[in-house]
Amino acid sequence: MNRLDLSELPVGEVRILTACGARRRVDEHSLHSLCDAFDGAHCLFVRATTTARVWLGGDFRLLRCPAGGWLLQSRIPESASYWAPTPVMQRRIDDHGHILDERPDEWAGFELDGSGIGIRFPTVAEGWVLDAVLWKLGDPMLVDELSELSAVETQGYFLLGSHTRYGRPGDLYRHLIHGQVYEDRYAWPHKRRICSENDAHALHLVFSGLQRATGKRIYALLKAQLLLSVLSRQSEDGGFRHGEWSNAMESHFRLHCSAMHLMMDSLDERSDPVVRDALGRAADFIAGKHDVTAAGAWFYHDELECSADGMARGPFRWWPSAALGKSPQNMLVLNTHLDALVALDRYHRLTGDDRFASLVESGFGAARVVLALRPMEWLYRILFSAIELGLMPTTQAAVLPAWKRMWKRIGWKVFVPRLPRIKTRYPRLTMPGGYIDRELSLQGWANDYLAVNLMDLVRSASDSRRAVFMPFVEGIVAFCTRTQIALRWLEQDHRAYAVGFLAEALYLLCRRESRPALDAMLAESLVLCVRHGLGVPPSLLGANTEAQQAGATRVPRTATADLVVADLSGAGRVACLVVNAGTSSVSLPAALELVPTGWRVPSGDLAPGAWLRVVP
Repeated sequence: MNRLDLSELPVGEVRILTACGARRRVDEHSLHSLCDAFDGAHCLFVRATTTARVWLGGDFRLLRCPAGGWLLQSRIPESASYWAPTPVMQRRIDDHGHILDERPDEWAGFELDGSGIGIRFPTVAEGWVLDAVLWKLGDPMLVDELSELSAVETQGYFLLGSHTRYGRPGDLYRHLIHGQVYEDRYAWPHKRRICSENDAHALHLVFSGLQRATGKRIYALLKAQLLLSVLSRQSEDGGFRHGEWSNAMESHFRLHCSAMHLMMDSLDERSDPVVRDALGRAADFIAGKHDVTAAGAWFYHDELECSADGMARGPFRWWPSAALGKSPQNMLVLNTHLDALVALDRYHRLTGDDRFASLVESGFGAARVVLALRPMEWLYRILFSAIELGLMPTTQAAVLPAWKRMWKRIGWKVFVPRLPRIKTRYPRLTMPGGYIDRELSLQGWANDYLAVNLMDLVRSASDSRRAVFMPFVEGIVAFCTRTQIALRWLEQDHRAYAVGFLAEALYLLCRRESRPALDAMLAESLVLCVRHGLGVPPSLLGANTEAQQAGATRVPRTATADLVVADLSGAGRVACLVVNAGTSSVSLPAALELVPTGWRVPSGDLAPGAWLRVVP
């Protein structure tokens, strides 16, 4: 039986060394270990293919940990404690690192004596591996931080990749598996878990906000661990690859750009030549992944889309089109195009590297041209007068006059199935009434991507581009208000996640715009997110520095599970939105904690669903 003594951590090959931590790899017989080393703390990922035993020297008390899992708290003040944040897991993994299947397991046994505790791994099934995670905490303050969590730490946060909910620190290890960040779902169409920089970035945003709100060091360590995990996945050519749709391990460029944003968030905090070099290689990679059209550069959605042969290997049916002189397989996917432009534009602002400045301007120009296309206005007005009725929630649609209900049915049964073919022949994404479609000519229709489009248009509508993109933002906002499409999404399980993106988009918009109507929309979306278990947006605590630096002043913090506080500070403004997402009234200011000096919080009850904007 293989034995791993954690009293003295294994010394192995240094894989990554950054300003905030290091990752080492140790392979011994059937044990494959990764050790993330930080000042006063280490995290060990152990992967076993046969039975093994871990030895922890010391004298401990075994406690359930509020942060998740178990805590072996040392009885000797100067000795290390241990945190096991998640159960041991048996997993079946393919050659590309995809998780094909998994199941929780239990430790096979414990051996106690006066010098420590031995933990035996369970038997590993043939063709499977067994994964364990263990933190060694030399800093007793970290034990205290994990042992007591406040309401803001457990209110639940929406993750932009897997569309699942983070609720406490141990939940990180549903995603961070043997040193790589995965989606917490089995992705369509192959039903396997893929690595996800989208989730890594969302978690990094959450931890940045929690670090800012609580001052806890544990969140700085979890952020550093996410950075090490993302850097460890970068390919030699600078790309990040996923293989979601094929076995060719194609890169999905939105996930790639999320890796760039995580690196840029880290560089916003501290200079690091290792991260800076990785970011530069990532920028080089994505800069080459675009089509040249008559309107300007257009970024592809993924590596399969870079060629017709690649698209043929994908899971989608599509109509070829040469609109605007583009390549036939270019689907003109709007959100990924804007996301790549935002990433490269931020890269330029952060580093001063202007090699891609003309490419970015060309890409934003192409987006402006495509969004302005308005062929066959009379036809699209007819189509969307019916289609829009189908995007209303059932309760509103049920009270429509009989002729409108019939028109709605024609919209779904006749117009929607033909819409991709019509768009291919008469190309446009911006529809009458403010709706903006995801792409041009895939043989399907994903109206839930309207929320993602809104988020990316808000991100694009900054500084000199505000005048170009804000009209499209306002159009989508008006469409969502008029149709109440968020309630319709919640009626469909596979589209409910879109409300999380809607809330993120509205938060980013309200951080720039102080308007009661927008505050009301944000508050409504937060109520829906909480009541439907989606989690609040990952940027809500004000730590998203993509568009503007986080405010220097802290805002009041929620003291109850039902009260949500959105930090709207930034650009010389300090403010927060306080929302009662529960089903009973809460008393203010008692439902808030750590109210900074000078803040005036009105006294009284805040009704369910009610909100107010609070300023110092």
